[in-house]
Amino acid sequence: MDYELLRKDTAFQDWYKYAPLDAQYLRYSSTQPSVIAAGHKIEDVYNAFADATAWFTFADSKDFGEISAKDDFSMLYTKTHFLTSALLEYAICLDISWQVIWAYIQPISLEYLMHQQYKKMEKECDRKKVLKQLDCIISQHGHGFSHAQKLKDIMVEFDNDEDTLKLRKIYNGIKHQGLIHFNELGGNFTHLRIKINNKIPPMLHSESYDVEEVEDLLFSYHKKFQAYMNRLISEIIPDGYLDNCLDLKDVIKEAKKINNALK
Repeated sequence: MDYELLRKDTAFQDWYKYAPLDAQYLRYSSTQPSVIAAGHKIEDVYNAFADATAWFTFADSKDFGEISAKDDFSMLYTKTHFLTSALLEYAICLDISWQVIWAYIQPISLEYLMHQQYKKMEKECDRKKVLKQLDCIISQHGHGFSHAQKLKDIMVEFDNDEDTLKLRKIYNGIKHQGLIHFNELGGNFTHLRIKINNKIPPMLHSESYDVEEVEDLLFSYHKKFQAYMNRLISEIIPDGYLDNCLDLKDVIKEAKKINNALK
């Protein structure tokens, strides 16, 4: 694993600019409020992905300071903690990306936006519900049909990617066993040390992974997730979204609409 490639990969930093500010609220609140909600969730993905990248980068530290002794085993043990934290955060990024789609396909309502209903709907989001809602839109063959089909295709393709499935498997394993078991740390016995009737009985044990295997998986996922997220952004965010120039008349008109929605 060449960590220098990870340190140089900063393209995802562009996602931060999609956080909706005054110009976006004034331009889209009354016509496309779900775009604002999606932009807000893109910001959440950015924050989680940036954290994951930081944890991953920290794993390459040559000196962990006061949190680790200097012997090889202690250094390795500390490194695996950073890798585990990175994997957890990368996995969470996928959950939040589903929320980006979920926000975008929610009801178009200025009042819905002003009264924080989009935030409340986050708690109801999971993969099955997102796919069900997309399928509902697709089946109606009405407004938004093509968008819904493209979003579903993008989502399902990435969800079924080999690296995504493996990372999610490890992530779910952590929820059941508390950690990732790394082969280099030892202590994960798979069989008894005695034979019974010429057979070696198995022991309950955790699935184990090599450190390098996890590093390679994280870096591959890191690159693939960026491509996936960029496709979602291209499909959801309209042209002109980042233009912060507004006509004064439009500002006054939209401000009145927002004021009425707050009543």
